[in-house]
Amino acid sequence: MKLTSAMLADAAQVQSGKLFVLGGGFDTISVRKLPATHRSLSLAMVAEVGPDERQQDLELVVQLVDEDGAEVGVTAKGKLRVGAPPNLPPGSPSIVPIVSPFHNVTFPEAKGYAFVISMNGTELTRVKFRVVEIP
Repeated sequence: MKLTSAMLADAAQVQSGKLFVLGGGFDTISVRKLPATHRSLSLAMVAEVGPDERQQDLELVVQLVDEDGAEVGVTAKGKLRVGAPPNLPPGSPSIVPIVSPFHNVTFPEAKGYAFVISMNGTELTRVKFRVVEIP
């Protein structure tokens, strides 16, 4: 499996195999005071799942780390199982939208952060962003 896209969003959902994103694609969270708690934040992703990965549990882990690589204490885990649609040509990958919502995430400092997305223990990508304090 590989991720063809991944972004931060204010909200996102999957309906009928489609990804719906609200307020997506940003890389900065501005706050007035630290530590700051962000009420709702979603990670919207699109995965390409190969034919050899279908009909098995793919373990996904999303973990928030700071720019120094330290864990921030926010983790999401889940299993993805993808079947083959009947109209898919042989050997073609399946395109799968995925959303991982996070609520009440506290950022202790103004600095860089990243959501690290892994499958079966192998890092697929990082979605980097920063938290800045504004007056």
